Amino acid sequence: MRWLFALSLFATPLAAQDQDGNDRPSNWRVTHHAIHDIWNTICDERDENGALAQRCYIRRVDVFSPQPNFAAQFFFLTPNEGLNSEIEFGLELGTLTAPGNFRIERKGTSVWHTNRVGCLTGTGCTFNGAAAETLLTEMRAGGDFRFTFRARHGASQDLTWPLEGFEPAYADYRAQLAKRGLTSP
Repeated sequence: MRWLFALSLFATPLAAQDQDGNDRPSNWRVTHHAIHDIWNTICDERDENGALAQRCYIRRVDVFSPQPNFAAQFFFLTPNEGLNSEIEFGLELGTLTAPGNFRIERKGTSVWHTNRVGCLTGTGCTFNGAAAETLLTEMRAGGDFRFTFRARHGASQDLTWPLEGFEPAYADYRAQLAKRGLTSP
């Protein structure tokens, strides 16, 4: 299980990088980690030129295909300067999703979906500003995140991420941001 955690950290936008941006073991120290069903709230810190740098985020990692055809999907919620939130989905390049199949469902009915090209092809799937706030509202209301797609290795996938634990993860995330002074009043 430890290798999965390490792999999930190194294969993400928040991957271990040194302060020059080189991909190598990082000096971030975890100061908070809480698990809320499938959602992880994490805060960490490091010294950057004599000043304490801190960050908090919500993460979900789904390794849906083990070796030899390794494939995974990631979710990150982070604060974004000047905006309330940024949500990023890490998708494998070559993932192909039909329109409407990147969605949130409640009781079998789609209540939110995206047809952004990057989200349907694995070339980049980020939401910020009003789009992030709309997505957060839907996630906090519960249901299931559903992803029906063909993975980069050609295998059909149908992933379900229950949203039941997301609201407590979000509350913990906001509390940890406030505790560290990382949010505006």
